[in-house]
Amino acid sequence: MALDEVFRQKDSLRFVDENHNTYILKRISRMRVHGILTDIVLVVDGKEFPAHRNMLAANSDYFMAMFSGHMATTSDKVTVKEITATGMEILLDFIYKGEILITEENVEDVFCGSCLLMLESVTQACCKFIQERLTLTNCWGIRALSDKFNCKDLLHRANTFIEENFMEAARSEEFLLLPHSDLGELLMNDEIVITREEDLYELLLKWVEHNREERVKHFSSLLEKIRLPQINPEYFEEIIATDELITENPDVHGVVSKARQQIYSLMELESPVTETESSKWQVPRRCLRTVSVLLTVAGPVCSIYDAETEAWHSISRLNTRHCPGIESMGKYVYVVGGSKEWKRMNTCERYDPDFNQWNVVAPMNVPRSNIGLVAFNGLLFAVGGYDGRSPIRTVECYDPTKNEWRFVASMKNQRDGACVVTEGRYIYVISGYDGHNYLSSVEVYDPSTDEWALGAVAPIIERREDAMAAVVDDKIYVIGGYHGNTFMPTCEALDLDSNEWDFKASLSSPRYQAGVAVLNRKIYVCGGWSGNGLATSSVECYDVSTDTWSLVMPLPTPAAARTAFCNFPRKMMEKLLRKISGTNENLVPVPAKDS
Repeated sequence: MALDEVFRQKDSLRFVDENHNTYILKRISRMRVHGILTDIVLVVDGKEFPAHRNMLAANSDYFMAMFSGHMATTSDKVTVKEITATGMEILLDFIYKGEILITEENVEDVFCGSCLLMLESVTQACCKFIQERLTLTNCWGIRALSDKFNCKDLLHRANTFIEENFMEAARSEEFLLLPHSDLGELLMNDEIVITREEDLYELLLKWVEHNREERVKHFSSLLEKIRLPQINPEYFEEIIATDELITENPDVHGVVSKARQQIYSLMELESPVTETESSKWQVPRRCLRTVSVLLTVAGPVCSIYDAETEAWHSISRLNTRHCPGIESMGKYVYVVGGSKEWKRMNTCERYDPDFNQWNVVAPMNVPRSNIGLVAFNGLLFAVGGYDGRSPIRTVECYDPTKNEWRFVASMKNQRDGACVVTEGRYIYVISGYDGHNYLSSVEVYDPSTDEWALGAVAPIIERREDAMAAVVDDKIYVIGGYHGNTFMPTCEALDLDSNEWDFKASLSSPRYQAGVAVLNRKIYVCGGWSGNGLATSSVECYDVSTDTWSLVMPLPTPAAARTAFCNFPRKMMEKLLRKISGTNENLVPVPAKDS
């Protein structure tokens, strides 16, 4: 075939220079640096920045409005306020180059400047950078900045951080500088974490005394936002009622009188008051309604660990089962499957802490033990396990609103004794035993698509079965377990951002089939089998911030336990303690030791 016939087959050729955009950006950036064809000068804090109008307008709606339309400026020199020279220099580099280096030193300048210039992608990058570095020393400033520039995600994160660390954050000088309106919102906030309502009264006094002459006029309205009926009557009468700010301020006498009346009426009530907007005074804040505890199941024996008192307390017993799955969801704790007298079980029970009782719910479709049980978006997933003959790969999902189980997509591998966790987006199944081999792979389940992925997440370094796993701060920690005849004390952590595993501090001794749960960002490993084949009662606590383990109060008895986090009602805790006190059955704290 002649060449002219070959070329005649196509009338055109589409050519794309993949380096064109990068080349143009670099060239225009050099033109700005050398002042070539620049047609506008931006003046910030007396410093001049030559630039190109079209380049600025193409990147920023702020500059588009400045240079176009009937309000457009015709001057070749414009003063820009509410941005620093440092911020402008960095953001101009971004506009011309498409990249930016955010540091702790420049982030405030860049953040404020990007909000002004409406550079949304930079603002989001700054928000992410700041969120990862929220501390007690900067949280109030970040809260004020995000509120000023209407950055809702960052404001929500700053508010949440302050709520969760309220007493520590309130010790800073910035707290004392809050306007009365902000303080009023905080005093009304149901989500702030305090140890007692009295703390808020003392903080209010401290805030008033910081500028008494100006702030005393706000005292009455702010005092009313404190839930005075929740304060200890003795403290109320001896400290509050006799305080000079109270006795010498007629405006607050009515508030105090009303509070006194409700304090003594609440003492006569047996049942808790239902919260409404008008009755918030009579209802404890969320953090004071419950106690965060560990709930541990060891055969039929169930106990809760109260970190505040560092003691275990017995609760209602459960039907005996070995190697079940356990998970908390909502206010309940579910115990699913397991075995009894070598027979696998499909039965499920649910603990209601409001009534201290276990109730039977719908059984699974497949009897199984050694289950990975995980709660996700209001549903409970039972993953893999052992059916009495072999490891299985089937997965079932429980819907508490329908009280029924249904099958979802099965894993790609059979897995017995695997670690199953979620970080809130996906479900991760790590290691385990398939009947022939110990697996290093990690399978990931996406509930939104009902699909499993294998190979997307890096394999674990040490293969293991019957290990314990927990998630803290976007890291998955896998602890202990065994491989053949090797019993393991080691701990590995998967960083979900970098997709890399790394060894962490090891347990004091090997253990497997232990209970594991997170309480106050610390990982507790409870009981389990030790390397010598004996059950242990010891409980170890891992601090992720220091990478250290410590022994805490042991279980009441040695056991291959199962453990879950639970928000336990304070009213029920007080009832249990009264009962224990009356019968002398309190589990008295003793030095922690391995059994």
